[in-house]
Amino acid sequence: MLSLKEEILIGIYEEFENWISEDVVCSKGCSVCCSQNVIITAVEGDLIHRKIRERGREAWMAGKLQEKGDTQKVQLTTNAFAASCLQGEDVMPVSYGNEEACPFLEDNCCSIYEVRPFSCRCFISEKLCKPGIPAVIGGTYLSASSAVMQIVEHLGQGEYLGNMFDVLLALCDLPENRKYVSLLPASLADQGRAKVTKALPLPGFLLVEEEMEKVGPLLEAIFSHEVQGRSIEDILNNKQDLS
Repeated sequence: MLSLKEEILIGIYEEFENWISEDVVCSKGCSVCCSQNVIITAVEGDLIHRKIRERGREAWMAGKLQEKGDTQKVQLTTNAFAASCLQGEDVMPVSYGNEEACPFLEDNCCSIYEVRPFSCRCFISEKLCKPGIPAVIGGTYLSASSAVMQIVEHLGQGEYLGNMFDVLLALCDLPENRKYVSLLPASLADQGRAKVTKALPLPGFLLVEEEMEKVGPLLEAIFSHEVQGRSIEDILNNKQDLS
């Protein structure tokens, strides 16, 4: 049974995918952008681990986790970046992963596609990208993606946030993931915990007035989406419901 946070996360995914109207060229087998430079929250990691447990593929997952490359601890989360910008500070976003191919790629396809995190879901291109030729994404779409990333972080506030593989490793210590104790070197989970930080609450959106005409309906759809008979906005506004 999904947790409340996981149900909310799936609702966010659904509304974002319903909103996308860009002309994209991405298709099955297109994996140029599938690197290890992916930041996730614990909620997203929990959803991935749940699917692995349901399939009884912990040994497979343990192998994938041991293929991770070098990562850095996140010093500035999306909401921390937004808070600094809203306060007039001059800050720059930072990449915390690496450009090595994602271990979850198999035959150029994502092996966890159904539960892939938001950072992967929102990465699209209007033109075919190749090695050395970056993706082309509209500015309003980028702003909308960033706003949704902020909501996802807010959902996971106070819990792990970091590179996907560091978060997945850190979550291996949970009772429901105890099978990993015998499948992974203890030091690997320790390394994951050492490189994660905590997700922060939403300080406000970095949206200019002209973007709201298109992005506003997306945010409204997300906040009004009902989970267990209540709107996401109502649940997010009551921290005790998420503890």
